Amino acid sequence: MSVSYSAIKAFSEPAAMAAFLDSQVIGPVLSSVRVARVRTRPGRRFEAPRVLWNVYEAELELPGGIEVRPLLWTKAFFDDGECREYAARIRPLLQARTGNPLDPEGWARFYPERNLFLFFYPADPVFPALPNVSQADRVLTFLEPLARRQRPGLGVGAVSVTRIKYLPEISCILRYDVDLGEAAPLSIYGKVQHSRRGQLTYEVMRALWALPARASGDLVLAEPLAYHPELDLLLQSAVPGVEVPGHRHSEIFMRQCEAAGRTIGHIHGSGITAGPAHSLAVEVERLRNRLEEFKMSSPAVYLGLRDLLLQIDASARRLPAEAPVPSHGDYKYNQFLYDGAGFGLIDVEYFVQAEPSFDLGKYCAHVWPSAPQDWSDTAQAALARKAFLDAYRALRPEYRGARLPVYEAVSLATRALVVTWAQSRNWDYTAQTLIALAYERLKSRWDE
Repeated sequence: MSVSYSAIKAFSEPAAMAAFLDSQVIGPVLSSVRVARVRTRPGRRFEAPRVLWNVYEAELELPGGIEVRPLLWTKAFFDDGECREYAARIRPLLQARTGNPLDPEGWARFYPERNLFLFFYPADPVFPALPNVSQADRVLTFLEPLARRQRPGLGVGAVSVTRIKYLPEISCILRYDVDLGEAAPLSIYGKVQHSRRGQLTYEVMRALWALPARASGDLVLAEPLAYHPELDLLLQSAVPGVEVPGHRHSEIFMRQCEAAGRTIGHIHGSGITAGPAHSLAVEVERLRNRLEEFKMSSPAVYLGLRDLLLQIDASARRLPAEAPVPSHGDYKYNQFLYDGAGFGLIDVEYFVQAEPSFDLGKYCAHVWPSAPQDWSDTAQAALARKAFLDAYRALRPEYRGARLPVYEAVSLATRALVVTWAQSRNWDYTAQTLIALAYERLKSRWDE
């Protein structure tokens, strides 16, 4: 290993990053700008033992008391060879930027002594067009026709752009607020996704939008508005509401579980053929490959997951596969928004053709709390899980659920691996708790 994990982790702490920005990045170029603080933001990813990503927001004080908060991210490699390969691959991006880290086009630099790449948003090697969809003066050309279609007869004014969620090299969600002279602006959401995934998402959304269940109001989702392949940009209407809180004891959470059961029932019965085939073997193999990353960093988690996967394989071999259906692919309670009256589905970007137990197992696995504060939290989660499955079976009574325990255990194992990957507070204990729960669910009847 060329750079140790401890060295990279120490440098990645917010205080260390703030000092580095002040002395090596901001200060030498913009001497009148003060780095007041650096905070971490969601997006940290650890692919042990290869790469560590970190995402930050910097608080910068400009002359005149002006404050700006740019988003920046780092990608650190542990091995010199992989680091050099990445540097060669993104050389055009490294050479194209100015010396100003606050350039609206973004900024990127390589620090070879640390095997570290530093990027200021919207610079991203996977999304070269991200500056063109992130700046208000550039987006009106593709937003104006949509705004006029949504609100005929109204004049289109200024546009503001708000970054909602950004995962470097994976995806970016933006909200465009278009001033039409009304009390509230028209909101249109844009999604930038890697691997041309937006094309599939657009096709799936169009098919879902055409379903009778959507027309009757039983299935609520965003309207697909356009897809621009040259920008990797999918545009869709807003889904009203806010994220469903994870409080299992709340009435809203229970109602969401029932709505989620009905929603996935409509999707499974839709007959939509878009999306690749997806099998249990893919899920297990992905886990097994990732597991090797933590053989040294977390032996207890490694051994627990390794043995669990052997049990999952044995159980799966005894049970015949289910006929594939159109599948959401990432079905969890946080995929819904609540507007006070109903629940709207917000993401279908991982749509596949899979066994029905794939979606159901993933949803059930995420209903269980990762850090229950009281025994009643787990008991309530069991009731929420039952409400979800009952609502699904009301629409799909032919479902027998024999392979649900297998898929639920796989998803709980994946949650344990994600916790280990992120290494948040008490990650080792939480991961082992999820592994124990996976064993329990694997040995339980599907409807228990």
